[in-house]
Amino acid sequence: MTIYMVQHAFSRPDWEDEWNAWYGNNLKVLLAVQGFRTGQRFKALDGSPPRYMAVYTVDSPDVFDSRPYKDAGGGGTNSQRFRPAYHVWTRNLFEGIKAAPAVRDDEYLVSVDSTTQKVELPGVLLTWLNSTGFHMTTPYRAIGTARQVSVEALRQNSSVTVYRPITAQQGPLY
Repeated sequence: MTIYMVQHAFSRPDWEDEWNAWYGNNLKVLLAVQGFRTGQRFKALDGSPPRYMAVYTVDSPDVFDSRPYKDAGGGGTNSQRFRPAYHVWTRNLFEGIKAAPAVRDDEYLVSVDSTTQKVELPGVLLTWLNSTGFHMTTPYRAIGTARQVSVEALRQNSSVTVYRPITAQQGPLY
């Protein structure tokens, strides 16, 4: 399995509600494509852009070359209307975990980008992923989940981004 992460910084507050509604529907569109297994959206608690992240589990990178993916508007063709508001749009593929974790409403997704796999965070079990495709903005990304009690301390670490879920994890719709 491959983890596909899409990160956005959205620069048009007047469009943001409409974009979030559209993206919630687009999550379902992608999950109807054979090869997409899970999908969930997140918003960073604070920090520099990008503020939004969608995390998908896909069978393999081959899904992005498939006709069903392209016909579903994958690769950004569905989001053309909102492109002027994309201050940041990065797409990364990662290997190293069987499936993206389902982050519940009372949990947070913790993300660490690093050039090594030597970062440790007290109270968070990190899973290290190797960057394997698309923009490859970091060689390694660690992800884990945290509860509210750990979040304040994690937010003080500049190498950590803490995200709250804005959708539940969804599964394939095919």
